Amino acid sequence: MAQIAPGDRWRLNLSRAERVGRRLRLTTLVGLPAWAGGGGRSQLLIAPPDLRTADPTIAEEIYSGRFVFAGQSVETEGRSPFEVVPPSEDWEAALHGFGWLRHLKAAATPVARSNARAIVGDWLAGERKHGAIAWRPEVAARRLISFLSQSNLILEGADHDLYRAFVRSLLRHGTFLKKSYLAAEPGLKRMQVAIALAMAGLCMSRQERLSRRGLERVGQEVSAQFLPDGGHVSRSPAAILEALLDLLPLRQTIVARGQNPPEALLGAIDRAMPMLRFFRHADGAFAQFNGASAGARDQLSTVLAYDEALGKPVASAPYSGFERLEAGAAVVIVESGTPPPLAYSAEAHAGTLAFEFSHGSHRLIINCGAPQARYEALRRAARLTAAHSTATLADTSSSHLEPEGDRVLLMAGPKKVERQRRTESDGTIRLELTHDGYMKTLGFLHRRHLVLAGDGLSLAGRDAFEGDGPARTPFDIRFHLEAGVSAEFAEEAQAGHIDLVLADGEHWRFTADAPLAIEESTIFSPSRGSSRSLQIVLSDEVGDRPAVEWRLARLA
Repeated sequence: MAQIAPGDRWRLNLSRAERVGRRLRLTTLVGLPAWAGGGGRSQLLIAPPDLRTADPTIAEEIYSGRFVFAGQSVETEGRSPFEVVPPSEDWEAALHGFGWLRHLKAAATPVARSNARAIVGDWLAGERKHGAIAWRPEVAARRLISFLSQSNLILEGADHDLYRAFVRSLLRHGTFLKKSYLAAEPGLKRMQVAIALAMAGLCMSRQERLSRRGLERVGQEVSAQFLPDGGHVSRSPAAILEALLDLLPLRQTIVARGQNPPEALLGAIDRAMPMLRFFRHADGAFAQFNGASAGARDQLSTVLAYDEALGKPVASAPYSGFERLEAGAAVVIVESGTPPPLAYSAEAHAGTLAFEFSHGSHRLIINCGAPQARYEALRRAARLTAAHSTATLADTSSSHLEPEGDRVLLMAGPKKVERQRRTESDGTIRLELTHDGYMKTLGFLHRRHLVLAGDGLSLAGRDAFEGDGPARTPFDIRFHLEAGVSAEFAEEAQAGHIDLVLADGEHWRFTADAPLAIEESTIFSPSRGSSRSLQIVLSDEVGDRPAVEWRLARLA
């Protein structure tokens, strides 16, 4: 349970705390120096939890003057990190966001605490001189949340001047974010600004007006961004996780201040938790759709520890546009929706009708994921249809990427995606899907039929191209394999047989009635870089073969 600050008269309502979550011990009293109170000034009362994964070994790198952000490393050589020339905007944004303070806290050493105070003190000393990137709304919001969450780390042993400068900076951040809320990019960035405002108002005394404004903004954002089935309007599984990493601490902070969380906030969390399970394979990895990465499994496990319902994932998420098929030990997750609204499509992929397949603790067929933000060319390539386990026509994507300002949005994609699902008496699941993303440009519908056997030991598919487009239109149907899955043509040397061998020696066979090829592929992750993989590619022309049948089955 949260500690109560001496002199405060508010108390926790235990029944309410139990209703919204039993993790209040993570919201802690800030260790105020004896001289910090009085004078009618705002004080820092509590520090919200930080649920993001921390690595104490990174604290050693920071102490030595090595700052690694966005895949780039900078040696400060004894200077303040704010004096060096940043290698990229992403690196600079991460530096000024101060999310890395959690690594210093995890180290739990006097050196780490002293280092944190010194670096934060450097930033405060030059607060008004930091450039435009440091004062982007989303960067300022992340910094404010980080300062609040790590305030015990920063203020332990602090002198009067640092404490006062720190609190004044928190208040200035609140004023800045109130004014720049609408300047933040729609989506998670704007939600983060709202959360930061609410956090600041709740964590400091005499800031009730700020907390009310922030909570109003949070209510507006969760209502606009979380869909009825719990998905995010961007259609990214990663967006659900990222939002919950901030919304859960906010919920706990509200209760720690003796208040009732807004119903919009509670409803969004309750709907979002099952959707995290919806997108998780049995090995704990995230399905790689719309910028999500399998490498997020540690954060995923952390957030799911707060899910008290522990319910089984739903089979269909019609508002989010995804289907989940489960039979035996097999899981198939299918992209079955239209692209997100334009304003929320900056990270969306052209992966309509793509799927991922896992069996037990092994993922076999996946999508390519997304690389780190600074690799813009690779990020655009990873968003193309060819980077997903689905079909492309005429080497084009089913949706098109177009720059708009400093963002690249997903435009001119499918307007209509139809799906029909039924489960037979033996447990076999059939899913029929159609999208019209190629109709306007090439004159064809893509129709995909998936059949997952009741025992989960086989997945059959049929891809058809219907319409009056050019008769010789080429197509490619891709199946990207998880890194570590080997593929080779069967010894029988039959044209449509490829054997897959998993890391534990388990064998599967892929067969098709179209020309097959094994080609190189790449799996991307924002946290783990890239890894080489393979893909199975079925290629032909619509005039010769308007439909292709294929099957993946485990060998006895």
